[in-house]
Amino acid sequence: MKNKQKSRSGCRTCKLRRPGCRNCAQKGFDCPGYQQRLQWSTKHERPTPARTSGPANFTQLVTAASESIVSKPARSTAGSERDGASPLPMAPAPAHRLTVPSLALSAAASPTPSLSMSLSLPPSPWSPSSSSSSSSQSSPPPEYEEPAASVETHLVPVSTVAEPELGWPEEDQAPDMILFQPVVNIQTFLIDHWFKSVCPSWSALDSPTNPYRRLTAELWQSSPPVFHALQSISAASLVERLPHVIKDTARQAPRDAVEAIKKEFVAFFTGSRPKFPTELLLSLFCMSSSMCWMESRQLGQQFVWQARAVLKKLEGWNLDSETQELLDFFNGCLVYEEMLRSVVSEEEIDFEHMLSWPEPVAPRSLLPAVSHPWTGVSSSVLRLFGKATALCRRSRTRWRHNVGTSYRILEGAMKDIAEATKVEEALRAVNIPPLPTYGLPQPDYDPERARDLHYLSEAYRLCALLQLYETFPDLSSKTLKDTDGSDMWQSWVTPLALHVVDLLSKVPPGSMSCIQPLLCLCAGSGLRRESKAPLGGRQHGFALDTDLNTTGMPTPVPSQSDLHLLGSNDVSENTIKVLQARQAVMVRLDQLEINLPPKPIEVAKQLQRAVWSAYDDEIGLTRRTHWLDVMSYTGLHSIFG
Repeated sequence: MKNKQKSRSGCRTCKLRRPGCRNCAQKGFDCPGYQQRLQWSTKHERPTPARTSGPANFTQLVTAASESIVSKPARSTAGSERDGASPLPMAPAPAHRLTVPSLALSAAASPTPSLSMSLSLPPSPWSPSSSSSSSSQSSPPPEYEEPAASVETHLVPVSTVAEPELGWPEEDQAPDMILFQPVVNIQTFLIDHWFKSVCPSWSALDSPTNPYRRLTAELWQSSPPVFHALQSISAASLVERLPHVIKDTARQAPRDAVEAIKKEFVAFFTGSRPKFPTELLLSLFCMSSSMCWMESRQLGQQFVWQARAVLKKLEGWNLDSETQELLDFFNGCLVYEEMLRSVVSEEEIDFEHMLSWPEPVAPRSLLPAVSHPWTGVSSSVLRLFGKATALCRRSRTRWRHNVGTSYRILEGAMKDIAEATKVEEALRAVNIPPLPTYGLPQPDYDPERARDLHYLSEAYRLCALLQLYETFPDLSSKTLKDTDGSDMWQSWVTPLALHVVDLLSKVPPGSMSCIQPLLCLCAGSGLRRESKAPLGGRQHGFALDTDLNTTGMPTPVPSQSDLHLLGSNDVSENTIKVLQARQAVMVRLDQLEINLPPKPIEVAKQLQRAVWSAYDDEIGLTRRTHWLDVMSYTGLHSIFG
């Protein structure tokens, strides 16, 4: 008998009449019906070895993919091939466009970039020219390098996982999903980061008229020293917050900048480029400021010395009024850089140069203080501050290295006191413009900025006097004739330090933050308490709670538990004020650590704690430790500005 294969599917009419089978009905089950079920089986699959490298023509694929990206969502590769549509090339950016790219990356968190993002930066003139559109059809030469400033952001397609074939008709098959991953050119990103983030925090008075912003916008595309210096300072500002992304670049960028600066430096001094060295000075000051951002003990002195040599050679040049104004600007920048190193430099050449600064002479009894476009504070105030600090450091170095006394030591000490007296008289003669008439450039004038600049300029003047009084008590004894050395701190130095802290409390931490760290250190150096008290276990070793006001500085308010610990009979009112001011200084340093590169600020915080610890160990003793001695013993030094 011939075998007949029974049909289990049945026709459509039977299925409609009887949607279930007889077996399920007899067993009392709900029949799922006559429907096709698809089940994936791995029974006949064979594993394939994974590829360890990309295709041989990977560069061509990347180039073709980048050219096929348009502002609208990209169509799938399969769909493009079926329709016969060719990819649309991205329009190149205009060569004359000087605006920086619109790519933004926060230091705290980096949002996912948009797929339609493009960077419209013209390529750098000295970089290798980009390949033409025909280069996508042939393999690039081995020596090909990507231009330093990329015109566009390449969107590279990520390889997709193939879906298992289920026997669907081709017209019903869903297109493959292609994911795109933006690849950002690091050099272009660093230039953008400089204009958006570094320049505003690095310059006290940043605005469209800021010479650093204006000049770098003109020169970064045509000057190799400026181009590499901007990358170096930008990478240094990000290395602590984006170490995995920027670490290698932060190491290489300073080397490239140094090589470019060397060539420019030699060209200037050999006379092959007899023009005003704007790009050379810009790159030197960028490098001198940012070396400590990667390594806190790197002071960048070699760049300051080179800038000093360049400016000295320009003294005999016959310049027009505009170029002379630019020369005065760079001379003011040099004063600020040398002032910062007067606090920490151990080089004899720095001491000799800063101590040779003449005291300013003016026909009037009060010397006007005119703001500097980069530092904000007047160069005359900064020059006096630097000379006062250099005198203090020379005096403390002499006493540290000589245990006994001799005629030579006493003669040097008398010479220091005589020079300190002249600097004190000059500082007292400086006229800080009163509020609200502080002289700011008219395009940049803002009442709040003028107020902040007034407070910070006065704080620098008072901090210079504070350092002189801490180091040379004889200066304050002329004013306070009836006080001895121990009472001098209570009646003169500490009140002056408290006044500086009060001035800082009137300035927000984000306003001119780059010139605030040194003020915090100098003010903290005068906060010596005269009586012991239980401090409890609070943060920073302080026993007082605080509430932050609108400016970000704490308004000290002692809690009930602190009052119980201290007791009205155990501690003086002056000690309470000192403890409150100490916490105010530390809170401000914590805030500056967020706004500025963190490494130098962390060193400042460690130094401040070490100084106060040394002060507290000497309560009731005759011998007093100077805060510069603590910095020398501990090695806690950096560029605090």
